[in-house]
Amino acid sequence: MMQLQSYLKNVDLVNGPMIKSVYFCVDYILEFHNYLRIIVWSKRRIMENKNRSSNIELLRIIAMLMIISYHIIIHCVNVQLTNTTSIEQMQNGWFNQPLFFRQLLLLAEMMPLGLVGNAIFILISGYFLVAREIDMLKISKKLLSQLFFAAITLVSASTISIWYTGGEIVNDNLLSYIRIQYFNKMSWFVGYYFIIMLIAFVFLNHFLAKLSQRQYLGFIFTIFAVAQLGWSGGLLDDLAKGLRTVFVGVFLYALGGYISKYDPFKKVRVYVFLLVIALVDVLIGISYYNGVVGKIQSYSYDVNVKGLAETDFIQSIPRFENYSIVVIIIGICIFELFRRIKMPSVKTINWIAQATFMIYLLHDNGFAYSIWEMNDWITLLYNDCFGFIIKLSEWTFMIFVIGLIAYMVYTGLTKAIAKMSWLFIKQE
Repeated sequence: MMQLQSYLKNVDLVNGPMIKSVYFCVDYILEFHNYLRIIVWSKRRIMENKNRSSNIELLRIIAMLMIISYHIIIHCVNVQLTNTTSIEQMQNGWFNQPLFFRQLLLLAEMMPLGLVGNAIFILISGYFLVAREIDMLKISKKLLSQLFFAAITLVSASTISIWYTGGEIVNDNLLSYIRIQYFNKMSWFVGYYFIIMLIAFVFLNHFLAKLSQRQYLGFIFTIFAVAQLGWSGGLLDDLAKGLRTVFVGVFLYALGGYISKYDPFKKVRVYVFLLVIALVDVLIGISYYNGVVGKIQSYSYDVNVKGLAETDFIQSIPRFENYSIVVIIIGICIFELFRRIKMPSVKTINWIAQATFMIYLLHDNGFAYSIWEMNDWITLLYNDCFGFIIKLSEWTFMIFVIGLIAYMVYTGLTKAIAKMSWLFIKQE
């Protein structure tokens, strides 16, 4: 069909009105065929989405556990490791020596976890929503209602903790109490996710639906290149803070849709994704080692060559950004591995996965951070690396369960309010 269209387009049409008519008919048929293909694919995706894919819902749960662990490390363990005030207060400067510690290599390997979880959530959204009409009313109501409930819960928890402690300082640690004004400052990911959904609703879904496979792939690589290249990525952030991260979000959303539509990795064996993840982890470890050795050499040079006074050596764990190539590669590999898991629809898994947003809101705040900081994570890491992993896992699951219980309360309240709506709204 395409060859016929190309041939007719190049024919001398000076004395060929009939050929002109045929050409336009062929062009119309091709457009109609493409439209039907999009409709069929969209209906197939919608039918698949009626029954939630428990393998993907399980991935949501795993991604949230990754995010919780990351937040404990970045907002608590890393602070106790690098903040001189915290080190002096807790007397846990065990790593304050110009040496390479294997325990800190473990932290370095875990640093991408939360950002990978963020990437996975956007990939999942693109995978399921790119072929659908996005209901922005539903998304907005969900985000705002859960955000408001989480804010009230955190304000109440702060007040209860004040009553419980009698206003006294616990373990020489100041708790960061939450006020209702925090509603507008909670979790940056909420706004990030909403912006991606809004872009998809306004034009992205419709734009992607009109593209051929080659054009779709070209769009994905173009957005990816703009966000990855140093100069263009820096230009985006210069134009507006966070714009580079938005571009990455658009890339991940579009990629999720592309995977759903064309299954580009279907011929790639499972072990390849595992191998890629392992190789990326090796690169993270090597990069951390190089950084530590460079910092040790710089410290020795300042003391032995420049003759500067010897001071405490402060270790540091390198951080990643949401647009980091490491984060994106690991996120895509994990997503593809879970996508290939064959499992029936499990209602329990599907229901727990619905609570992930509430769990995100309730743990990603200063009040939670200040509670975590009551523990001396650094001394445990220095003396017992395995014990550190166990304790980190325990706190991660405990936080997840608390968020899950809060979600149960939230759903119960919303159902009760809906049933009692006649008390608040006049019936016609």
